[in-house]
Amino acid sequence: MTRPGVREISPGTVLEFFESKEILCGVVLAVKDGRLHVLTERNREINLTRSRAVHYGETALNVKLTRDELAKKLAEISTKRRQLQQNVDLEEVWSLFEGDDGEFDPIEIAEVLYNKPVPDDQSAAISRLLLEDRLYFQEKGSRYSPRSPESVEQRRAEMQKEADKETRLSVSAQWLEAVWNRKSAQPPPFLDEVIQHLKDYSVFGQEAKEAAVIKEALKRAGILPQPLSAFRILVRIGVWSENENLLLHEHAISKTFTPEEIERAEQISVSTRQNTAASGREDLTGLPAFTVDSQFTRDYDDALSIRELQPGVFEIGVHIADVAEFIPKNDLLDRAAEHRVSSIYLPDERISMFPPSLSEGALSLKAGEERLSLSFLIKMDREANVLESRIVPSVVRIQRQLTYEFVDSLIPRDTAIKTLFELAMKRRKIRLENGAIILPLAEIHVYVNNAGMIQIARYEKETPAQIMVSEWMIEANAAAADYLAERTIPAIFRGQAECRPETECVPSEHELFRVYRQRRLFSRAELSSEPKAHCSLAIPRYTTVTSPIRRYSDLLVQRQLKQALAGTDDLYSKEEMGQFITRIGVAQARIFTIQRKWTRFWILKYIEQEDIETMHALVLDKNSRFAHLLIPDFLLEVNAPIPENSEFKQGEMVRIHIEKVAPRDDIVKIQIVESPHRS
Repeated sequence: MTRPGVREISPGTVLEFFESKEILCGVVLAVKDGRLHVLTERNREINLTRSRAVHYGETALNVKLTRDELAKKLAEISTKRRQLQQNVDLEEVWSLFEGDDGEFDPIEIAEVLYNKPVPDDQSAAISRLLLEDRLYFQEKGSRYSPRSPESVEQRRAEMQKEADKETRLSVSAQWLEAVWNRKSAQPPPFLDEVIQHLKDYSVFGQEAKEAAVIKEALKRAGILPQPLSAFRILVRIGVWSENENLLLHEHAISKTFTPEEIERAEQISVSTRQNTAASGREDLTGLPAFTVDSQFTRDYDDALSIRELQPGVFEIGVHIADVAEFIPKNDLLDRAAEHRVSSIYLPDERISMFPPSLSEGALSLKAGEERLSLSFLIKMDREANVLESRIVPSVVRIQRQLTYEFVDSLIPRDTAIKTLFELAMKRRKIRLENGAIILPLAEIHVYVNNAGMIQIARYEKETPAQIMVSEWMIEANAAAADYLAERTIPAIFRGQAECRPETECVPSEHELFRVYRQRRLFSRAELSSEPKAHCSLAIPRYTTVTSPIRRYSDLLVQRQLKQALAGTDDLYSKEEMGQFITRIGVAQARIFTIQRKWTRFWILKYIEQEDIETMHALVLDKNSRFAHLLIPDFLLEVNAPIPENSEFKQGEMVRIHIEKVAPRDDIVKIQIVESPHRS
């Protein structure tokens, strides 16, 4: 603080103080209990602590004058001091002190410029200069030391950067305000930077790197500084759509492939056409192989076949696309697939693990095309006892591309498919007798077309076709696990600890309640480089190898299996597999979260668009205040407050009223309006 005078602060003393970053003049009207009652040059009376005074001296005014007279005199003093301040070149003042390591108060600096004693107006002008200076002098309490020339240049660069930042902030705010109010405006020259800040803030909120900058710009534009505001602006300017998937941005998942990856995919596509007749492969092109998938499937990585070798003896073929043959370890596309971990299936789009030219073309088991595959050939009798099994590299030609629904209709009238189904059911029965636990839960499939129309379909997993395909995939995966485990070859095995039985039986007439309750008691399946038992499948060793186009873990197992079949050294060590398991586990959890949350978004959007108000919900759990509910139509879990005097229990169905749905914020407010009637 600069206090050039020797007198104490008393009524009549003219002082200067900061008010909203501005230096003002004031006169002390009274001093009481260490606080100053002051009249400012703007004719306002305020109370100050002594520490707020940045300058005072001998100058005093007669406090018996009227307020208007005092305010006028203060304004004259302030004007004079500002004029004196403007006439001083601080750089010249600095040059007089530059190189001196000492510290000086404003009066000492003023004495170099003016005759002694220095009048209050002159010392106040110097004090103002020093207080406002950010370049030449370093403030140290109430004293100042001159910066070095190097420090001045560094500080000048910093100030220029700050000024540029302020300019960009101001320009950004003007543009944002215009966009928000739907007015035309010239975009800033650094528009890409502003858009990136908006994106980051939309996705990461307060955790965004430049959250403070974009929040300040929004605030100056008169816009509520929230991530949703940034999102709305991006939608308004056409950068994002109203239904932009922010989860993909949050987890840095790209929908597209790089030009280098696309070029590499084209090279591989050419090589697949040249290598379908590769030597050392079993020619199975004469088998009546077929695929069974959803009507929306475009990447076919598994197929089935059956032929009767002799009366009562059948050969079941499970044929898997041989992706490992064309995408070797450490290939450009291998690294890309390792990063992606799996294909991602969302209601409004699908993000393939490999470029579509491969996943839907050259590697896919398309009807009428010869494809390299890894075939699991299982010989069994009519009672589904396995007589022999082989795993062979092969060449296949798919004859038919079938859907689950069509296969359901074929089972009663197609002899081969009927036999394949019956054998699958017998293999399932054997698993059940060994302790397998099957808790079928339908899936809700949400489809969004290019026009934004939402379709929701219930996808039953226990149809005959579903059971048939599932059982033969389990058979092939178990065979792969056995082959690798018997040779102590490291792989990505899947295990599940013992399934805990239900100990607290809660009665319910709804099977869905039992399934949900029992599933919560199951241990989560875990990945391991060593084989472990899988409880719910009742299989001692298990892996997955049947989806190498869609899952990176399956591709790794396929590579390891092919090395073993060829009798060569393992492609991956146990340590490498352990590292893959760690990365894949984290990535798969992330992908599962994205798929679950984004499906929920579209279900909520469907409820909102269809203006659905009332539905039935199953009570999964409850406490004294809230009930955890399941809406069966969508398999959507929600919470609702429990109404007073309600008597419903777990396992019962209640009627609910949907009061509010906000898909973007994942908000759904529910009220229970009707409980079950009891006699």
